[in-house]
Amino acid sequence: MAGIKNQMLRLRSDTVDKLKTVLDASAHRSMSALADEVLDKGLTRMLMEQSTDKAAETMRSLVNRNG
Repeated sequence: MAGIKNQMLRLRSDTVDKLKTVLDASAHRSMSALADEVLDKGLTRMLMEQSTDKAAETMRSLVNRNG
């Protein structure tokens, strides 16, 4: 099981409102659990996109270097 670390986050009011709306229709027991899942999925996607961008940048630099 992954460790849990308490963290205070400052969220915009509209973000909290969206979390509350989604929480009402979800199986999550708390807003924290929902926020953790949303952040994990979003950050994983962002990291994958960064990896893809870096790979494309590397390929372009190799093509440019090799003519």
